Amino acid sequence: MSTARWEDFIDNLKDDAGILAKDELKTLIKTVRNDSEDFIKKQGEKMERYLDQLAEGEITRAQFEGYVMDIKDLTEMQALKMSVAAKVRAQNLAQGMSDLVIKGLLTLI
Repeated sequence: MSTARWEDFIDNLKDDAGILAKDELKTLIKTVRNDSEDFIKKQGEKMERYLDQLAEGEITRAQFEGYVMDIKDLTEMQALKMSVAAKVRAQNLAQGMSDLVIKGLLTLI
Protein backbone atom coordinates (compact mmCIF):
# COMPACT_ATOMS: atom_id res chain seq x y z
CA MET A 1 0.00 0.00 0.00
CA SER A 2 1.53 3.31 -1.03
CA THR A 3 1.59 6.29 1.27
CA ALA A 4 -0.80 9.16 0.73
CA ARG A 5 0.40 12.56 -0.43
CA TRP A 6 -0.26 14.02 2.99
CA GLU A 7 1.89 11.37 4.66
CA ASP A 8 4.80 12.10 2.31
CA PHE A 9 4.30 15.82 2.92
CA ILE A 10 4.50 15.35 6.69
CA ASP A 11 7.48 12.99 6.44
CA ASN A 12 9.40 15.50 4.31
CA LEU A 13 8.97 18.47 6.64
CA LYS A 14 12.23 19.63 8.16
CA ASP A 15 11.79 19.46 11.91
CA ASP A 16 15.17 19.98 13.56
CA ALA A 17 13.58 21.17 16.81
CA GLY A 18 11.34 18.12 17.13
CA ILE A 19 8.21 20.30 17.18
CA LEU A 20 6.01 17.92 15.22
CA ALA A 21 5.28 14.39 16.35
CA LYS A 22 4.90 13.09 12.80
CA ASP A 23 3.92 9.54 13.68
CA GLU A 24 1.35 10.71 16.22
CA LEU A 25 -0.21 13.08 13.68
CA LYS A 26 -0.43 10.33 11.07
CA THR A 27 -1.91 7.94 13.64
CA LEU A 28 -4.48 10.54 14.74
CA ILE A 29 -5.70 11.06 11.18
CA LYS A 30 -5.83 7.35 10.36
CA THR A 31 -7.63 6.57 13.63
CA VAL A 32 -10.34 9.18 13.19
CA ARG A 33 -10.85 8.16 9.55
CA ASN A 34 -11.83 4.71 10.83
CA ASP A 35 -13.93 5.85 13.78
CA SER A 36 -17.39 4.36 14.23
CA GLU A 37 -18.91 7.85 14.79
CA ASP A 38 -19.76 9.37 11.38
CA PHE A 39 -19.03 12.92 12.49
CA ILE A 40 -15.53 12.05 13.72
CA LYS A 41 -14.84 10.02 10.58
CA LYS A 42 -15.87 12.96 8.36
CA GLN A 43 -13.52 15.28 10.25
CA GLY A 44 -10.64 12.86 9.61
CA GLU A 45 -11.53 12.75 5.92
CA LYS A 46 -11.55 16.55 5.80
CA MET A 47 -8.19 16.75 7.53
CA GLU A 48 -6.67 14.30 5.07
CA ARG A 49 -8.15 16.21 2.11
CA TYR A 50 -6.83 19.55 3.40
CA LEU A 51 -3.37 18.07 3.99
CA ASP A 52 -3.38 16.69 0.44
CA GLN A 53 -4.38 20.11 -0.91
CA LEU A 54 -1.66 21.79 1.12
CA ALA A 55 0.92 19.25 -0.07
CA GLU A 56 -0.08 19.91 -3.69
CA GLY A 57 -0.01 23.69 -3.26
CA GLU A 58 -3.74 23.96 -3.96
CA ILE A 59 -4.37 25.89 -0.73
CA THR A 60 -2.23 28.30 1.24
CA ARG A 61 -0.94 27.87 4.78
CA ALA A 62 -3.50 30.47 5.93
CA GLN A 63 -6.36 28.59 4.26
CA PHE A 64 -5.16 25.33 5.78
CA GLU A 65 -4.96 26.92 9.22
CA GLY A 66 -8.53 28.21 8.87
CA TYR A 67 -9.79 24.79 7.86
CA VAL A 68 -8.02 23.12 10.79
CA MET A 69 -9.45 25.65 13.23
CA ASP A 70 -12.92 24.96 11.78
CA ILE A 71 -12.49 21.20 12.30
CA LYS A 72 -11.30 21.76 15.86
CA ASP A 73 -14.15 24.16 16.72
CA LEU A 74 -16.85 22.03 15.09
CA THR A 75 -15.57 18.94 16.86
CA GLU A 76 -15.61 20.68 20.22
CA MET A 77 -19.20 21.83 19.65
CA GLN A 78 -20.37 18.45 18.36
CA ALA A 79 -18.75 16.65 21.32
CA LEU A 80 -21.37 18.22 23.58
CA LYS A 81 -24.09 16.23 21.79
CA MET A 82 -22.32 12.86 21.67
CA SER A 83 -22.44 9.78 23.84
CA VAL A 84 -19.72 9.52 26.47
CA ALA A 85 -17.47 7.21 24.44
CA ALA A 86 -17.81 9.24 21.25
CA LYS A 87 -17.36 12.45 23.23
CA VAL A 88 -13.97 11.25 24.48
CA ARG A 89 -12.86 10.41 20.94
CA ALA A 90 -14.08 13.79 19.68
CA GLN A 91 -12.24 15.58 22.48
CA ASN A 92 -9.09 13.61 21.61
CA LEU A 93 -9.46 14.72 17.99
CA ALA A 94 -9.87 18.37 18.98
CA GLN A 95 -6.88 18.16 21.31
CA GLY A 96 -4.82 16.47 18.60
CA MET A 97 -5.75 19.20 16.14
CA SER A 98 -4.55 21.74 18.65
CA ASP A 99 -1.36 20.02 19.75
CA LEU A 100 -0.20 18.24 16.61
CA VAL A 101 -1.46 20.50 13.83
CA ILE A 102 -1.84 24.01 15.19
CA LYS A 103 1.14 23.99 17.57
CA GLY A 104 3.27 21.54 15.53
CA LEU A 105 2.63 21.30 11.81
CA LEU A 106 1.71 24.93 11.24
CA THR A 107 4.97 26.13 12.78
CA LEU A 108 6.90 24.20 10.11
CA ILE A 109 5.08 25.34 6.95
